[in-house]
Amino acid sequence: MSSKILTVQQCYAEFGKGNPHGVLELLTDDIIWIDPGYPHIPYAGKCQGKEEVLNFFIQMSQTVAFTRFEPQQFLCDGNFVVVKGYFTGKANETGKTFETEWVMIWEVIDEKVKRYQAFIDTYSVAVAIQ
Repeated sequence: MSSKILTVQQCYAEFGKGNPHGVLELLTDDIIWIDPGYPHIPYAGKCQGKEEVLNFFIQMSQTVAFTRFEPQQFLCDGNFVVVKGYFTGKANETGKTFETEWVMIWEVIDEKVKRYQAFIDTYSVAVAIQ
């Protein structure tokens, strides 16, 4: 298995343990982190650097709780790892649930993630939050 896939799998493992600092250790200092849904999803947008990514995780945990988070397929091409998966969750404030399939693209250089971008059904998450 590709070392780049292993790096991405470790990111998911740290996220699954509720350890954002473990994820941060796997990122470059100049990480670019893009999650869709701004402005309807409070944690969404473009983050640059580890401090902004940490704020992303803090805001996300204050907004939603995932009840199921499943990376299902990993594809590697050069420095890029593309992951297809599925998650379910609920909005902390409203208690409404959401679910979506997703694709996440990771750029991994020298065992560190340099860029991350997610593609999800932002509508289902935004409706649950509001």
